[in-house]
Amino acid sequence: MIARIKRLYRRMTSTPYLKQKDKVSYWFDQALKGSSTQLVQIGSNDGKTGDPLFPLLQKYQSWKALFVEPVPYLYKRLSENYTASRFTLENVAIGEAGNMNFYWVDPKAKDHLPDLPYWYDQLGSFDRNHIVKHLDGVLEPYILSAEISCITLDTLLDRNTISDIGILHIDTEGYDWAILSQLDLSKWKPRFILYEYHHLSDEDLKSSLDFLKSDYHVYQVGIDNLAVRKDVQLKDISKHLTLLGS
Repeated sequence: MIARIKRLYRRMTSTPYLKQKDKVSYWFDQALKGSSTQLVQIGSNDGKTGDPLFPLLQKYQSWKALFVEPVPYLYKRLSENYTASRFTLENVAIGEAGNMNFYWVDPKAKDHLPDLPYWYDQLGSFDRNHIVKHLDGVLEPYILSAEISCITLDTLLDRNTISDIGILHIDTEGYDWAILSQLDLSKWKPRFILYEYHHLSDEDLKSSLDFLKSDYHVYQVGIDNLAVRKDVQLKDISKHLTLLGS
């Protein structure tokens, strides 16, 4: 049920929801529409299904994006959805440098369980139990794993010569704080940071808010937290989104 809510929320951020002030896409659009924006997305899936950045990338042809997706068949879909030269794709995971075991659901699960919700293949995680706990464990026989290449966030941004980030979007099924904590705010300070808090422990959630509080206002939006850099002027945002720490 929780994952269903999550994916319904993601779908609601697409057009025409760019016009709705309780959706993150609206505020991205308001703040960045006149600029040549660089997006960085960690955990892209196919970059389209229920993705809050997809309608913006369709609307603004000058915007660039760096997508990161470690699961091979999802990376293939991502590659098919984003073929233009303004898009860069990385088939890696973000973590500690080296190799780590990563878990995802075999797409053949749909052949045996035709009633699976569309988001079943969006549960890739470093934590096998994160998949097991969904849908009363029916996905467990279909879990695949592999040792995949991992790089640090710093390495990712450096090797892709990323300098000015408009939006950093992290959606990594419970690993969000581990990735966010690698962000060097003295070097990169995105205008917006969107990350999922729902699967974080209370301790990790608090750590993420403490990490951001000096430079960002943080709002709760559904199952995500939206960090807005303090110099970004957005009239009346607090009337529509829940400001944390207020």
